[in-house]
Amino acid sequence: MFVHIWRMRARKKRIKDYEKFGREVTLPSLTKLNGCLGGHFIKVFEARRPEYLWLVFWKDQKALEQARTNPVWREQIKKFEAAKFYKSIPLEVVCETLESFGALEEKPPRLAPKTKAKKVKKAAEQPVKETPEAEPPSALPGPTPEGE
Repeated sequence: MFVHIWRMRARKKRIKDYEKFGREVTLPSLTKLNGCLGGHFIKVFEARRPEYLWLVFWKDQKALEQARTNPVWREQIKKFEAAKFYKSIPLEVVCETLESFGALEEKPPRLAPKTKAKKVKKAAEQPVKETPEAEPPSALPGPTPEGE
């Protein structure tokens, strides 16, 4: 798997527009490209200036190279450049994944319906049947200290 990492510092006055562009133009464009396994649009939390990262996962290097020549990719790049969202030229890095664990987030599991939760609650509210206490160890069968 290959990861295309893209880092950009945005103009402060264009933050909302850029985030909207990322969600409404870039992400949908990526879903149309063969070999694209998924992507993350990330806002750098501790940056002093507005900074963003894209992590886009590709089946292999060939898929990424083919995507770069795809008209969908080229059109998205033209729209991005025309909008002048960035303060400095974005940095791009292509990496090969050597190992991973859960690199692509899946949808969270569905919660159990409320009716099942009520049944569990009702069972928890029922009184617990008392069981006889276990006999003390001295009353259990087996050898005694005297060897009997």
